[in-house]
Amino acid sequence: MSTLRLYLRLVGASIRAQMQYRAAFAVRSVADFFVVIADFVPIYFLVRKFGMLDGWSIAELALLYGMVASSWAVVECALYGFEIFGTHLIQGEMDRWLLRPHSVILQVAAHRFELRKLGRIAQAAVVLGVAVFALGLGTAELAWVLTGVVGGIAFFAAVVILGAASQFWTLGETAELQNMLTYGGSATLSYPVSIYEQWFRRVVTYGIPLAFVNYFPALAALHRTASAGWPPFVPYLAPVICGTGLWLAQVAFDRGLMRYESTGS
Repeated sequence: MSTLRLYLRLVGASIRAQMQYRAAFAVRSVADFFVVIADFVPIYFLVRKFGMLDGWSIAELALLYGMVASSWAVVECALYGFEIFGTHLIQGEMDRWLLRPHSVILQVAAHRFELRKLGRIAQAAVVLGVAVFALGLGTAELAWVLTGVVGGIAFFAAVVILGAASQFWTLGETAELQNMLTYGGSATLSYPVSIYEQWFRRVVTYGIPLAFVNYFPALAALHRTASAGWPPFVPYLAPVICGTGLWLAQVAFDRGLMRYESTGS
């Protein structure tokens, strides 16, 4: 609880700093809301043109999109400090964080709370809510949706923390790889994994397990796991895989901290 209180205090300080320019904050928040809507527009027109996408209706596609968009928006809002970690590392900010008697991960997470990204969260939540209502999902199905959203938060958090950990060795050279897995991954998962070529399906299932973020939980919520050709236990692996990824990310970051030798500032 003391750690949570500290995190909230640090986030509060970040928010107060951002709210010094209220007009700019409002404009950027509204822009984020409407720009992200554009991500869902192509899906709508695809279904309007062809009726369904590999057997998925517009409401089912909205469920997929809403789940992954909500997960990534939360991480982008709450953990933006890890996305720009390389800059702080080079500038010597890490030296200050290490001098404080608190977790470095906590300080990085709270250092840059992107309040304007709440517009993205709101947009994703609206799409997800409409999809749930249109599909008439019950309690058990909603549990799978929640599993996908929470698991997605853990997965994308793992990616950005791993990306930050890699900065201890590369000093920014892996930033594009991180963006490919976050922005690219969320765009990929806006569509059913089944529409992609077999080699790519294998990559996002067995290589980089993106499919466990929202695809398998969505199949379970829609009772389509068996018809999609997967064993019934596969969706239950989603929280395990996403949680394991987050644990590995923390281990990698801790190893990076052990390697750090200061900037001399």
